[in-house]
Amino acid sequence: MNLATRKYNFIQELTTIDEILLKKLEILLKDNKNDWYSELSSDERQEIEVGINQADNNEFVSHQNVMNKFEKWH
Repeated sequence: MNLATRKYNFIQELTTIDEILLKKLEILLKDNKNDWYSELSSDERQEIEVGINQADNNEFVSHQNVMNKFEKWH
């Protein structure tokens, strides 16, 4: 599984987590933010923010729907 697929799967999993795990992940991301986030380009950071806003507004396609669409190639 390539990195892009792993990231996509992780994002899909985030849509189902509870409040406790979300808080733990937020802490982890804040603690590690300087390790990688500061190295991203402004375009990459903007794309991340767009994705977060879309997820917050339930503007996403479920993993299952994507898998169903591409089932014939899987």
